[in-house]
Amino acid sequence: MRNVIFCFSGTGNSFYTASKIANALTGTIVVNIRQNNEFIIPDNLERVGFVLPVYHWSIPNIAKRYIENLSLKSCPYYFGIITCGGIPVNAVNDLEEVLKKQGASLSYTKVHNNVSSYVAMYEPFPDIEKTLVKSKIELKTIIQDVQGYECNEPQRKSVLKETLRLIEKPFVRALPKKDKGFVVESSCTTCGLCEKLCPLSNIYMQNGKPCFKHQCTQCMSCVVYCPNKAINYKNKTVNRTKYHHPNVKANQLIATITRYE
Repeated sequence: MRNVIFCFSGTGNSFYTASKIANALTGTIVVNIRQNNEFIIPDNLERVGFVLPVYHWSIPNIAKRYIENLSLKSCPYYFGIITCGGIPVNAVNDLEEVLKKQGASLSYTKVHNNVSSYVAMYEPFPDIEKTLVKSKIELKTIIQDVQGYECNEPQRKSVLKETLRLIEKPFVRALPKKDKGFVVESSCTTCGLCEKLCPLSNIYMQNGKPCFKHQCTQCMSCVVYCPNKAINYKNKTVNRTKYHHPNVKANQLIATITRYE
């Protein structure tokens, strides 16, 4: 093993990005950030990467907590890729700050444009097909940069953008209990996929139906990967596109570790 990439992904965009980077490097594993997935970083790595989405103008809280509990060792090249379909605000800086507390410094950062897929709030945008094509082209450059140990200046924190987060703070505080809005339709076949997918172990099956523990991060995996579209958020997602990355299967997000030789 020469490289490790830590990834959090709800609808597959970040996992796809991490997997393509990993596949281009020699001897790389992708670690899915999940509630009970502990990983000990080995010595003598060449690269350590983090591929995370923008959640409510920051990085997901579960990713912050996970990184805070990592024992980061000396590595010559840390990189961070933030996948985003809208406004990243200061998400890159958030990742930098968490890593600095762990004694690590990012050599390379990039905001990677992708489909914005928070289906509980809006229809996925921009245009899915066009965005995926542009995203693949952009990703090729990112891969070349990481392969070549490219370095860039840390992104400057925007005070103006930081004020935007004041709007989000009440919403973010309320996130864990927003799973009260999930509705399980009669089309549920009790397959249990949602329980396996949930990165916070927030879903459990009771009498064959998914129930929620009120520790939700609103990743929307349970909604977009349900094979029968049986989980919705209130009545908002019923007629919306249940987008997940077309090249990422549910079992890839469930896996603890994926190896790329």
